[in-house]
Amino acid sequence: MQNSNGHHPENTKQSSFRFSLALKIVTPVVCVIAAACLFLFTMYSRRAQELGNEYLRQGLENFATSKVEELAEPLWNFQTDFLMRLMRSYRDNDNLLYIGLYDTRGNLVAEETDISDVPYSNVLTTERSLNRTAGTESFDLGRLVVKYHNGKQLIVQKNRRESDIAFTAVLMTILAGAIWLSVHLLVGRPLRRIRKSLDENTASNKRTPLSWDSRDELGEVVRAYNTLLREVEQQTSALVSMNATLRYEVENRIIAEKELAKIHDELEHKVAMRTMELNIANQELIELDNQRAAFLSSASHELRTPLAAVLGFATLIKKNFNRHFMPLTEQYGLESQARTMNKNLAIIATEGGRLTRLIDDLLDLNKIEAGRMEWRDEELDVGKEMRRAVQTMRSMVDGKPDLEMSAEPDSLLPPLTCDPDRFQQLLTNLLSNAVKHTEKGTIRLSAKAGHNTIRIKVSDTGKGIPEEDRKLIFQRFYQIGGGKTYKPSGTGLGLAICRQIVKHYGGSISLTSKMGEGTTFTVELPSDRNIPQLY
Repeated sequence: MQNSNGHHPENTKQSSFRFSLALKIVTPVVCVIAAACLFLFTMYSRRAQELGNEYLRQGLENFATSKVEELAEPLWNFQTDFLMRLMRSYRDNDNLLYIGLYDTRGNLVAEETDISDVPYSNVLTTERSLNRTAGTESFDLGRLVVKYHNGKQLIVQKNRRESDIAFTAVLMTILAGAIWLSVHLLVGRPLRRIRKSLDENTASNKRTPLSWDSRDELGEVVRAYNTLLREVEQQTSALVSMNATLRYEVENRIIAEKELAKIHDELEHKVAMRTMELNIANQELIELDNQRAAFLSSASHELRTPLAAVLGFATLIKKNFNRHFMPLTEQYGLESQARTMNKNLAIIATEGGRLTRLIDDLLDLNKIEAGRMEWRDEELDVGKEMRRAVQTMRSMVDGKPDLEMSAEPDSLLPPLTCDPDRFQQLLTNLLSNAVKHTEKGTIRLSAKAGHNTIRIKVSDTGKGIPEEDRKLIFQRFYQIGGGKTYKPSGTGLGLAICRQIVKHYGGSISLTSKMGEGTTFTVELPSDRNIPQLY
């Protein structure tokens, strides 16, 4: 299709492309050259103006010096007519603006001014004294004032500037035309040939390599295009092969998906049945757990009542035995049997107390895990509670003369909101654990305040905890033992209860231990207010 001017649209696009490419090349080159010429012309004009001003000043000084000698003689001889003719003759000087002759009193004797309309921008003025020597004496006749203007210099500079502009315009026109023609011949024509080949490949849907023997950048572009064609051909062949493979795989996948859908339906049915069975089993487990908790609570209460009676009667028997029967043992020679009886009664009391603690710990742990523990939280003085716990454990420490226990709370501890009984249970369990495994040295209960937390540490100098026991020590009924170094003691529930108490208040409990040097349990609990971190 042709437009109204008879040109083909494709040719119009090509012409536009050639013009834009030439314009992109011509414009910056011409602008740079024009800027350089403008800079050079400006520097040349400025230098020419400076030289012109210097030349004008020198001419003024020379003119004034020569005219002083010329005018002194007629002025001395009062030759007025000759003096005026001389003054009028000075009008031929194109640079003269004004010349005036004054006597010694400052009165004007004669003057001449420039009568031309030449514009000027600068005026230079100089004066000379007129002297006449007669014999050995010198007489002052007056002074000569001369003024020059730069009108002629401006005209010369204007003419030079106009010629420079005309020369630059002609030079830029010739240069732009030469560059445009070079781009048109060296780039435009080869690009049209390349585009024609590309259009033929596009129209015929072929991948015919372009023929181009040039070794310039266009030749590199053509070679890159031919390389691209070869790669596209290879990739197309690979894609055709891959498409056939994919079609085969898709068909097989459709068959497999049908099989999977069938298996999926069967699996969903089995999962639904299994889920229902798991829900039933879960309900049974919940019911069994509730029954376990109820049984433990009931059994603990049932065990506590007769156990309390056994401990009470054992204490009463020991008291009455020591009061009524011990005095008679010496009389009948039964001291050995009496000591054995006392020892057995002491064993009953000790083991009964241990069983009582086991029942109490079991009840507490069961209540905490079941969520039935009553937490009576109140604001606690941590330092006071620490000293109270140490005092409670004093009886255990007194049996070990080489062991010392101390409470070292920080003076800046904030109050802690917690159940006082549970907090005491936490501290005493940790201290009791330390006393059991430390024969000599120190047990140190310390506390420091940090960022929104209170950090409590129980450190001992005991035997330490083996590496294999550290990950299991907080489990219920777990006890360190099984060798000559450790002998099982306690209920195995103390640390499990500590972990549950700390967990309830959103804290953490951990331990560090080194064999032969001791163990440190660290408890972090949230505090009620924020104070500067001290550790």
